Formats: sequence, structure tokens, C-alpha cells
Amino acid sequence: MDTELTHDEHLRALAVLEAVVGNNDAGLAVLAGSAGGRPLPELLAVYGRHTLERILVTVFGITETPDHGETRRLVAELNDHAQARLTFLLTDALRQQAAMAGDDLATAKRIGISVLGAVHAFTDADDSDALTLLRGLRHEILRAG
Repeated sequence: MDTELTHDEHLRALAVLEAVVGNNDAGLAVLAGSAGGRPLPELLAVYGRHTLERILVTVFGITETPDHGETRRLVAELNDHAQARLTFLLTDALRQQAAMAGDDLATAKRIGISVLGAVHAFTDADDSDALTLLRGLRHEILRAG
């Protein structure tokens, strides 16, 4: 499974997550039918891995240091941290679940809920703030693209 996301895949994943939060099955079906796109379970698993790894790297300050020795130390610290290891296990489990799911929208919803829950574990947001969080993430993708 390719773990890189295009600009359009980021935006599609965020739209899928918004549909998941809103329990919008019709919206999920439309997004699933997007021509040439990854199946939704795979897209959300890849998006979850990408986003959670970015969060971990930021939390551990790995992006802020230009020193290779310091970066190696921080990466080792990250890899030894229990929350990071659990996050890696979660993203691997989501990837495996997505690989077996194909285009199953119920599985996409379960993966989306897991991704949102994991993101919330690293932020002050709660479930009621999910749409605000997703809008903020979309804004960042649009600004960067």
C-alpha cells in the first residue's frame, strides 16, 4: 500500500471523514465512486498513518532540529515511547483491515472513526470539535497546495 498522498487524496480523505462524522452514507457512496481513486478504507488507512506520523514527529520535535545526531536521538526516543508504539500498531492494524475490506463503506466508517479517535488523543479536541478540526486540516492542505 502506497503511503504517500496527493493533494487531491488529502482533500478526499478529509471529505470522507466529514461524511463519517455526519453519518452521511450517501456522501460516502458518492466519494467511493470517485473515478480513479483509492478505495475509501485504504485511503483512510493511508491518511491516518500519514497524519498520525506527522503528529508524532511534531510532538517529539523532530522537525525542529537541523542536527542529525539530535534527530537520531529524538527518533530513537519516539520509537521507544509507548504511545508512539501503540500508534504504529494502530496504523498497521488499520492498513491490514483496509487491505481486506476492498470498497466496503462500513469498514471505511470504522477506520475513519478510529483515525479521528487517534487524532483526538493527541489534541485537545473532543468528538464535538471533529468538524472544526477537519476544516482546519483542510485549510492547511489548501494553503500548502
